[in-house]
Amino acid sequence: MEARVANYKIKLNGTEFSQELMSAVEGVMIEDEINLPAMFCIQLNMVDSANGKWRGIDLKTIKPGDKIAISLGIDKVEVMISGEVTSLGVNLGKHSILEIRGYDFLHKLQMGTRNKVFTKKKNSEVASEIIKEHGLTPQVDDTKTVYPYVFQNNQSNYEFILNKAEYLNYEIYADDKKVFFVKSRITKAPELPDMTFRKDFDELNLELKVLNRGSQVVVRGWDVKDKKEMEVTAKKGDEATKMGGKESGFELSAKAIEESPAAVWVENLIDLNEAKNVATAKYNSLIEEFITGEGKCWGNALLRAGKSVKLLGIDDRFSGTYYIVSTIHNIDSKGYTTIFKVKRTGI
Repeated sequence: MEARVANYKIKLNGTEFSQELMSAVEGVMIEDEINLPAMFCIQLNMVDSANGKWRGIDLKTIKPGDKIAISLGIDKVEVMISGEVTSLGVNLGKHSILEIRGYDFLHKLQMGTRNKVFTKKKNSEVASEIIKEHGLTPQVDDTKTVYPYVFQNNQSNYEFILNKAEYLNYEIYADDKKVFFVKSRITKAPELPDMTFRKDFDELNLELKVLNRGSQVVVRGWDVKDKKEMEVTAKKGDEATKMGGKESGFELSAKAIEESPAAVWVENLIDLNEAKNVATAKYNSLIEEFITGEGKCWGNALLRAGKSVKLLGIDDRFSGTYYIVSTIHNIDSKGYTTIFKVKRTGI
């Protein structure tokens, strides 16, 4: 059987790490999670014994703001993260290590806070405008509703558009210098090869829990146009997906215990369409906590937050499609491992 080898490549400001730096690398870690900037950490042996000096801490070789691209894989590698250095950890001891840490370009939206008023804009248009401010390219799904005014009050741009994303059950993430503000990808069919217990992953801990609120989501608010209260309900039938399950989390919970309605008040609703979108978004965000879990496998660069995968070999009800919400990819002297967290809306 042909041996398969964990491999990685690192580029610094567009140029591959020198042979000297690559030989000093002792570990590479990449972590991504839905709605958060992806992060990386490179561990570098600081001791340059051949030249009798420290390595990498002159703020010329590597410094904050430098661009980093890391590719990982088994044998063949693919780009996992493009971002920039945000901190250097100097750890002196019997074995001295420099930790080079940073984030993908989504982190740029976290710099500073702002007060701003957007007039006659959709949330998707607001997100596009903000993303462009940072020299990044927006990729957005149309949010339809136009607001007379949208206020940003002493928030970072990241906090501001994250609030908009959570309001609509959207997601934000970066791919190099493209930043996405899009509908939750949980409804997409699995795009990864199936994974089977003992063959493709070694560990998996799952928790199914009764959902104690949200079997119906009632949104009430004030119609600013017609000057009256409005009410919309999201309930069974409004699931974006059961992920191949026979019952949604709310169906099983209501049958086992009882119904768990939730009420939401929204100021200044534009119309019934917005109210329905908000109710449906909240209903679907709550149902996503039905089954959650964490697994571990040999390094698999295909596993990324925002993708779906079929996990098999766990009995008929628990085997099926799961949505990956976060991953940690780690290469060190022990090899390449991937830890992944998942969730599922039905069973």
